[in-house]
Amino acid sequence: MNRAEVRRRQAGMISNGLMLAAMLILGQQTGNNGITYLMTAALAYALLWTIVGGNLSDTLGRLLRSRKNKGQYKNAWKMRRSAMILQSALGLAGSAGLFVFSKSIAEGLFGLRCSTFIVAVLSPAVFLRAVSSVLMGCFQGEGSELPTAAAGILRPIFFFGFGILFSGIMGDYGEKVGRLLQQENFEAMYKGAGIAIAVSLAELLVVLFLALIYRAGEMRKNGRQEGYGTESGFECVRHLCAGRWQQAVTGFLGVLPLGLGLFFLSRRTEEEAALTLGYGAYAGGYLVLCAAVASLIAVSALPVMAKIFSSLRKSEHRFARTVFQGGMHICLVHSAFAAVFVAVMGQQIGELLCPESVEAVLPMLRAGSCVIAFAVLAYYFARFLQTAGKKQLVMLAVGAGDALFFVVVLATGKAGALSLVYGGITGTFLLCIMLGVFACGQLRVRIDWMRAVAVPAGAALVSGLLCMLIGKLIAPHMHASVTLLVAFVIGGAAYWAALTVLRNFDDQELDVIPGGKLIDGLRQMLHIY
Repeated sequence: MNRAEVRRRQAGMISNGLMLAAMLILGQQTGNNGITYLMTAALAYALLWTIVGGNLSDTLGRLLRSRKNKGQYKNAWKMRRSAMILQSALGLAGSAGLFVFSKSIAEGLFGLRCSTFIVAVLSPAVFLRAVSSVLMGCFQGEGSELPTAAAGILRPIFFFGFGILFSGIMGDYGEKVGRLLQQENFEAMYKGAGIAIAVSLAELLVVLFLALIYRAGEMRKNGRQEGYGTESGFECVRHLCAGRWQQAVTGFLGVLPLGLGLFFLSRRTEEEAALTLGYGAYAGGYLVLCAAVASLIAVSALPVMAKIFSSLRKSEHRFARTVFQGGMHICLVHSAFAAVFVAVMGQQIGELLCPESVEAVLPMLRAGSCVIAFAVLAYYFARFLQTAGKKQLVMLAVGAGDALFFVVVLATGKAGALSLVYGGITGTFLLCIMLGVFACGQLRVRIDWMRAVAVPAGAALVSGLLCMLIGKLIAPHMHASVTLLVAFVIGGAAYWAALTVLRNFDDQELDVIPGGKLIDGLRQMLHIY
């Protein structure tokens, strides 16, 4: 993993965080009903996409780089052509299947009639995403990571802009139709359809952006006449499928609990209003917030990952272990504070993000914010294992986490949407533990539990109490956003000051972790050496 790839993956994680933040904002315009209807379509799309094109761009880029390095330009051209033909066919089939079976998915599986229209509207995104992934894989195969990173940043920007526009237009139309037909859910349904239109339009613009760069670049000069070719189209397809199936299955297993969670909840809830209230608060408030925060924190793990494998290639195993522990440490430091802050400031977060369902989302934030820390660590360990070629171990751990999730959800079904929170906590915790054991076993790492876990957790709890006190003092007199900002700044400053005074970071860690120079500067300012 070189610096360009690290930056591209960082841009991808930031893009995911921005996409989730945009969904969080847009979801509030649709209400709990619209969020539930939209999430039904999004889950159907996500499950189908992991099958059609999960991990496509990375696999294609790796295969193309291998052929280019060997001078097999004709084979590389065949690989690009075969990938585009295959994924276009699969994308078209996926879009057609999602459109045709939209009613069966929405009504048959989840019992939500109003989601049928949104699933159908979202169906073109499967084909468009398949094409954009092939183009991104072509750029990565040439060692050009910038177009992929730029596309990842543009996607949430386009989505947010189109989402505001079309949710408003469609919402106004839905309100008129609903008033005429006396259907109060039509406004939420049409707003959700407007957001689904925004997804497809954003993906279309990304495809056009990548296609223009591809046509204007020098990539097509490595054409049919250069080098030699020994592979047939069938062999290209076989290599592509063999290279991506493991991570595609892992991605499918990662999304599966969300789909089955909604399925179980819809079967246990008799009234649609109760279902949309509980699941809307869960998906539109708790889940999206925790996922966005975890995605942004996980960005800090990627530069560390590059240093680990650079050290391993140089046979510097002791330094690689130090870097690995430093990366795990900084992930814990960031995620511990984030988890505690979300828990203690749940009232203000709920008032800001879910004003219609504060009472529903508050227990989810207080009980389930710890999933942020588990998810960040699980991502860090999974990225290490996947880069090390241990994809089967990651797939095994994700499968085990899914199994525990299902058991807990079934056992706590009477708790409603909170059962999904409990299942997510236990499933992600097991995933984190298994991946951590596998990753530490690969490097033979011995964790310093006191310095890496106990001290950050203790400092986070103390800063959380401070944030809670600030919230109780100023919340009655200020807006929720101001309260959150003041508590975050003061609590964060106290947290980092405590870690610095306690000398939680050693000099070797500060040399390798992101932000190490800032922490070292803080130590010098406080005269702590």
